[in-house]
Amino acid sequence: MLNARACLVTFVVVVVVVVVVVVVVVVVVVVVRFGIARAQCAPHLSPMKPKQLESELQRIEDFRKPKQNLEQYATTPLLASRLLHCASVEFDDIRNKTVIDLGCGTGVLSIGAQLMGAKVVIGFDCDRDAIEQCKENMDLYDGFGSGCGSELVMIDVVELIKRYDCDDDDDDDENNNDSFEYVDYKWPKCDTVLTNPPFGTRRKGADVAFLAAACKMAKCAVYSFHKTSTREYVRKVALKKLRAKSANVVAELKYTLKNQYAHHRKDEVDVLVDVWRIEPLDDSDITSNNVEESEKLLKELAKNIDELQLSNRERKDRAKLREKNSTS
Repeated sequence: MLNARACLVTFVVVVVVVVVVVVVVVVVVVVVRFGIARAQCAPHLSPMKPKQLESELQRIEDFRKPKQNLEQYATTPLLASRLLHCASVEFDDIRNKTVIDLGCGTGVLSIGAQLMGAKVVIGFDCDRDAIEQCKENMDLYDGFGSGCGSELVMIDVVELIKRYDCDDDDDDDENNNDSFEYVDYKWPKCDTVLTNPPFGTRRKGADVAFLAAACKMAKCAVYSFHKTSTREYVRKVALKKLRAKSANVVAELKYTLKNQYAHHRKDEVDVLVDVWRIEPLDDSDITSNNVEESEKLLKELAKNIDELQLSNRERKDRAKLREKNSTS
């Protein structure tokens, strides 16, 4: 009788212990998974340090077949981590913000922005192959994609900016321009724009077009890479042509470009670049007078970009046509 009672007690104790162990294991698993998911979808709770962010971004694959006409050079993890850390920690322009990655390429700035706590990230690029590769890179990171506030859009901002030049030199109808009513695009709006634009060596004027589009989209700040040698030119464009409230170099870095195109002779070349923080006009600063002035300046800028992309022969032909129209 005593042996049976002892066995029963032992059995009950074992069952209780097993149940407790199972409950503890389940709780631990749930807590760990919740913590990981929370860290992935809400990394802004603990912003990464530059070295940690750089290490995370090493997983991103570079362009498989970079296109020379688009000046596709991958933004290195080093450059991306320094820009994102500066924008997030020093200026609070990333955490819990809506961010546009203009010319997203393989997605290093988009992914980095989400790792630094952006609420929503939208990547824009004119190259379908780049967008597909960006999507693949995002899939490498658990919790990324449409379910965690990211989106990819195919758009060519250079062509959009060029359309601000509404003059049609080939049109013989003199009344067309008089009857034309200017209507601005419905530009997507965000808090912060990040961009590593083409330098403009192959696609002339592309760097300026990217800046112009970025200033149309951003409500708080634009972060952009540009050659240090063009510093004064970029400052002039930002403050005088785009009427930005401020334009400052917040970091000076070295951009290592690898040998990936036929015209390259060296294995790699180091280019000194500036990280710019440009603060565009906000809604409270906009009046009817400076809107009209901004549209005029943007139209002139678009005309310059359009002409930069013409061949010498086309440029001469257009000049002759304008001279003929002015004398007639």
